Amino acid sequence: MQGQYWIFLLILVILVTEIAMGRHKKVHRRHDFYLLGTVIVASQVTRVATAWLTATLIGLLIPAHKDALTAAPFWASLLLLFLIAEFLQYWIHRLAHNSKKHPLLYGMHRTHHSAPYVNVTLMWRSNLLWPLVHSYTWVTAVAIYLGLYAQAAAFYMVIMAWNALTHSDWRWDDAIISRVPGGAKLVRAAEWILVTPRLHHVHHGYGKDGANYRNFCTFFSFYDRLFGTLHIPEGRPWRYGMPGGEHHWVRQLLFPLIALGDAKKN
Repeated sequence: MQGQYWIFLLILVILVTEIAMGRHKKVHRRHDFYLLGTVIVASQVTRVATAWLTATLIGLLIPAHKDALTAAPFWASLLLLFLIAEFLQYWIHRLAHNSKKHPLLYGMHRTHHSAPYVNVTLMWRSNLLWPLVHSYTWVTAVAIYLGLYAQAAAFYMVIMAWNALTHSDWRWDDAIISRVPGGAKLVRAAEWILVTPRLHHVHHGYGKDGANYRNFCTFFSFYDRLFGTLHIPEGRPWRYGMPGGEHHWVRQLLFPLIALGDAKKN
């Protein structure tokens, strides 16, 4: 639990940096605050319910294996945890961007992409039921059940921190490219393995250098390379968000419990 405070502190630092740089000026709409505030409050209930449901189902499915991996080597099991979670995340995320074949997943995940901007507040812009299908929820729960307590905590902290860094409107990768000698080569080399802000910004955009059907990874970029969905941009996307408008914020939060209805232009 203490790790969450460090994550909140990191998000706060990024948020203050973005505000100080003027990146939030005239960006947010009134309903954005309604949506974010609801998620921040209600997610506490969602997390408790998801944790209870996950623990119950895992206990029923594999009752004889509790704490079976307690003696597993820390670094090897942590790496395996990342590889499995990221692989599952890649495919769930990719399926959630196919509106024709997977409209349920698409409708739930669309909430995260409906904002016409990218900044650290997107960390909380989420459908309330999305944690139920998110791979990190289930993989972390299984790891805890199997006795990988420290590994699960480390995974949670790193993945949440990386999410904050890649959603940031303060593009630290651009700063490295423009200000560090050899920075462009350094960033390109890192992108063989890791997701950078520019790679994730592509995923939230459309038009030139925007492609929400590309760059599905959260931490490891090589799954996108492996499955042919990587796009390395020349600059920032032409537009952020989803073409076609945005649904009412309550419907975004509660789909599929209530229908999305018609979208309105941002």
